[in-house]
Amino acid sequence: MRTPLKLSSSLLTFMGEWVFPVLWILIGLQFIQTALALRAVFGGVVWIMVIVWGIAFLATLMYSWPIKKVTVDGDYFVISNYLIIRRVPIAHLAKVGESRLGQFPTIILHFEPSTPFGKRVRLITPWFSKSSDDEIAEFLQSLISNRERH
Repeated sequence: MRTPLKLSSSLLTFMGEWVFPVLWILIGLQFIQTALALRAVFGGVVWIMVIVWGIAFLATLMYSWPIKKVTVDGDYFVISNYLIIRRVPIAHLAKVGESRLGQFPTIILHFEPSTPFGKRVRLITPWFSKSSDDEIAEFLQSLISNRERH
């Protein structure tokens, strides 16, 4: 099977890993500030709203934290969070999963042993590329299958 041109979308990965969570924090802080200022009007409901926002923020963080830009270079994955770039042997890829959760479908790479970014790396595939999500997932799965045959 041929190597896909791109495994991760540069723009969508950056947006999913940095822009959306930062916007969520800024909007949430403004929301909390406004809610606390209107505490006299809303009473105890304010704290419920703050708790609900906090839970939503944690869910957003759990979703976006493992998002990384991933490319293949020879026998290595090149994984980046836009601040740090690390090379991880393809042999460390243990499992490939897909997720339809959230705005963009993602592929989840499970590594054993853990990478510098953790055991799970989530990649957002390019929207407008020659390779579909399924082709990329098949390619990644073939890396595991080829290793197990040898």
